[in-house]
Amino acid sequence: MTLTLAQPLTVFLTAEAHQYAAQFAAEQATPEKGKQVYLNTLAVVAVQTYLKWINIQTAIHQSDCWDDGLRAIFNVADLVLPNIGKLECRPVLPGEKEFDLPPEVTENRIGYMAVQFEEDLNQVQLLGFVSGRKINQFQESIFVSEIDSLDTLIDEIDWCQKFINLRQWFAGIFQTEWQPSELLPDTNMRSLRKSTSDSEVPTISCGKIINWGSGATQQATVFVVKVTAKFEEEIDICVRLYPVDEILYLPIGLQVQILDESGNYCMEAEARETDDWIQLEFGCKPQEQFTVEMNLGEQVIRENFVV
Repeated sequence: MTLTLAQPLTVFLTAEAHQYAAQFAAEQATPEKGKQVYLNTLAVVAVQTYLKWINIQTAIHQSDCWDDGLRAIFNVADLVLPNIGKLECRPVLPGEKEFDLPPEVTENRIGYMAVQFEEDLNQVQLLGFVSGRKINQFQESIFVSEIDSLDTLIDEIDWCQKFINLRQWFAGIFQTEWQPSELLPDTNMRSLRKSTSDSEVPTISCGKIINWGSGATQQATVFVVKVTAKFEEEIDICVRLYPVDEILYLPIGLQVQILDESGNYCMEAEARETDDWIQLEFGCKPQEQFTVEMNLGEQVIRENFVV
């Protein structure tokens, strides 16, 4: 992408956008809540319009703000970007120097778009973007002076496509090829699922199929990552590989290694002759990055993650 927008961008709002906003606002219990929903809806549609201009796919109907029950309870203005995450579109009212961050929007967001409203609601200005990596879950607002240019949204999307955000799994957002463990082949998953269902802390397991070799010698394995939010400032990670179909054991010599965000190798496991699974377990703190490297012979596969 080569589009450069360092200055605020004006977006005109259509009659259809106002129709949705009016419909959603009329469903609310109080005029104050109705105004909140009206502005949130317009902000989301404005950002969606901008993303269409730059050919970024959106799924507005999957957003919490498009769910009648969720928008009635929460102050949300989210826009789902498939396989990337949720982008929060926060209204900025005339004269405001900062905009609020309700508690429900300080997690599981790739970032925040500031949408400036004036008295005339037929147009808004997109002031800029703030990465979710700069926000902590206890932050209550963002000053307009701290907003980065719209260019940084493109950079953030590029970054998100390189890193799998594990916290988004708890919100039901999964990247292409990844799926919940209950949809994966059952072999050697029972112990992993049992520990998940018995736990009282939030836990989720997702995985994907990996093919090694080619032709008649090709063998498929399942790569699973289990995430457990054990402590407020740390989560537990379990990485496991196991065979599928009628194959009983992993390929001999299959390795899995963990690299920290500096690229240093931290730990590894290797499949022996009769191993039907191998795994590694470790802890990470919020915003920490790591890489899982798997290799068999000359074939190397890497997956990048961020907590």
